[in-house]
Amino acid sequence: MQEILEFWMNEYGGAKSGSTSKQAFYELTKGVINEFKGIYIHPDLVHFVAEWCSVKYAFYVKDIMDSIDKKVHEKLDEEELEDTVENAKPLFEEEVRKMCEKQLEHERELCYGYRDSPFELDQWEQENLKREFREYELAKIALEAAEKKLKAWGCFVQKYCE
Repeated sequence: MQEILEFWMNEYGGAKSGSTSKQAFYELTKGVINEFKGIYIHPDLVHFVAEWCSVKYAFYVKDIMDSIDKKVHEKLDEEELEDTVENAKPLFEEEVRKMCEKQLEHERELCYGYRDSPFELDQWEQENLKREFREYELAKIALEAAEKKLKAWGCFVQKYCE
């Protein structure tokens, strides 16, 4: 990761302060809600950070980016538009917005009964939510295993219960 950052700084290190165009890291603190405040990296570095975190995570990021690219190109073909940045950018942003809406909806479902957002949960509520979610996942796995056994032993169970 250090080698990547050094190359980035040598190649693009001349970015002016306050300009996020080619800075490796930038901080958002003013004019945004607390949920989005923090330190961000340049989009060109996302896949490097994903790979640095873990190979599994890098493949998830790759799958997400590939699915967005596929949807954008399908829409470009549908509308018979030329494959240019100007034509693809609005479609890309629309696909990302849709994905964000789906993710927020999923988070709201997970937080139902707690708060509107997982970001608003205190430490104990987060622990309770994680514990209940784990219990739910384990119960789901146990149910699937029981259903498989029932399918395999179904005819014998019916005879035994008669």
